Amino acid sequence: MARSSRQGREELVMRIQMALNLATKKEAERLISIFISVLEDTLVDHLAEDGYSIKLGGLGKLMVHHRPSKRRKIGFSGETREIPPTRKVKFLSLGKLRELESIGIDQSAIPD
Repeated sequence: MARSSRQGREELVMRIQMALNLATKKEAERLISIFISVLEDTLVDHLAEDGYSIKLGGLGKLMVHHRPSKRRKIGFSGETREIPPTRKVKFLSLGKLRELESIGIDQSAIPD
């Protein structure tokens, strides 16, 4: 069953609090907020650079990808339009996450 993003964040806060032996949940929440803010600012500063990436240990890699403009045929009308260029920030999972992407893999078979 799907869990809400709030429950996921609360679990993350709890795990960080335990891992770093922090006194309160507020300290863990503040650490998460600071990390996300710094990560976002770094990506925003490098949005103009195609291929810029940040590797986060065994978790994954965030990459800036620029897509050129394209000409596409539009559904029922049949007219051709120019699709403007875009840039995306992609996430590529690494480590355990990547190994577990396939549904057929038994999670207990992966060593911790």
